[in-house]
Amino acid sequence: MQIGKIYVSELSTSKHIFNNYHFCRGNSNLRKTRVGVIIKGSGTYIYLNKKLNVNEGDIVFIPENIYCYSEWHGTPEIEVIYVSCFMHYEQFLYEPQIICCDKEIKNDLLKIANLLSIDYIKELEAYSLFYKLLKKVLPQMVQSNISYDKALQTAIEFITDNWNNDFSISDLAKRCCVSESTLYHLFQKELGQTPVNFLNSIKINNAIKYLENSNYSISTISRLVGFNSENHFRKVFRSITETTPSKFKKKS
Repeated sequence: MQIGKIYVSELSTSKHIFNNYHFCRGNSNLRKTRVGVIIKGSGTYIYLNKKLNVNEGDIVFIPENIYCYSEWHGTPEIEVIYVSCFMHYEQFLYEPQIICCDKEIKNDLLKIANLLSIDYIKELEAYSLFYKLLKKVLPQMVQSNISYDKALQTAIEFITDNWNNDFSISDLAKRCCVSESTLYHLFQKELGQTPVNFLNSIKINNAIKYLENSNYSISTISRLVGFNSENHFRKVFRSITETTPSKFKKKS
């Protein structure tokens, strides 16, 4: 591949709809670059030591080379449509960012998403339109040289893949080949929270799924997502969602 050349592969689309609150774990396997339209709700993408806040109507660019997770709030609905791909390029480095664009670009992105959901002939049209969209937006995007700590990356991916297994912070630190104090420092510095808080966010997101899709009691859900104390579960739930499990279940 020549320097400066760019092409995309495995173009696809996905729609994400949630109610009230959702924690989205970053996908550690086969991550794609995502260009998303925030249809309803607002959210925060968290990566390294930075946060990117997005609101209804924004278009966001999330590159495949950065591990990124997100938290979402809606009143009550959250809806995001992504067009995703593997983006092959050299020379350019980007980080998550909002794309400043006009209504035409937003409509083109939604059209691409629709074309990808029809058939392979329409998929070819989607590729053509996506390249035209990149031609418009790439020149205005901010390039950056960012780096990330491999120990932190390992810790994040382990927690997101093993949140429902028993492990201690000491075990996690050993897996990352760092001390516990170093691990806490990395989480605070890069993510602004502790490893336990990060783990709890994932647990609460899974608790929300139970609240929305089952008739389990609060006590049972507390145990299913790994809390030994129902009172502690309620406290953590409220700190993350700004409501109680009972009130959340009534709204579902």
